[in-house]
Parts: sequence; C-alpha cells; structure tokens
Amino acid sequence: MMDIAEKTDLSPEWLAARVRKMIEDDCEIEPAENLVLYGLDSIAVMTFSSELKQMGVEASFEELAREPTLDNWWALIASRI
Repeated sequence: MMDIAEKTDLSPEWLAARVRKMIEDDCEIEPAENLVLYGLDSIAVMTFSSELKQMGVEASFEELAREPTLDNWWALIASRI
C-alpha cells in the first residue's frame, strides 16, 4: 500500500507518479490517453478513489472510471482541493 499524500502535495506530477505506481510501469503516460490502455484496472481505480477520500478529496469510483485519463482525473481533483 502506498503512503497517502497530503492534500497540499497534490499536483499533476504527483498524479502521474501515482498512476505509474498503480500500473506498475515507469513509462511516460500521455495525459489524454485512456489509462486502461496502460493496464489500469477497476480495482486500482477503487483503491485510488479511497486514497483520495482519505486525503479529503471526494472523487467517486464512477467519476474516475467514466473518463480515465490523467487530464480528466487532474481536472476532477483540482476542482475539489
């Protein structure tokens, strides 16, 4: 399990690094690319939603799964911090 970041640590760079850990790959992720193409699965999305909630950021599984890209996830997170 990854250490939960502080809400003030959240940034697009933090998000990209966190997603790389979720997919267990250090590849460069295109911000507009569907993360499923990189191997992201629903269990990881559920876990990430819970991690965000622990940091005080409400982002449901459904919201994250609807548009799984770095761009969309960051827009969602940024709107709630």
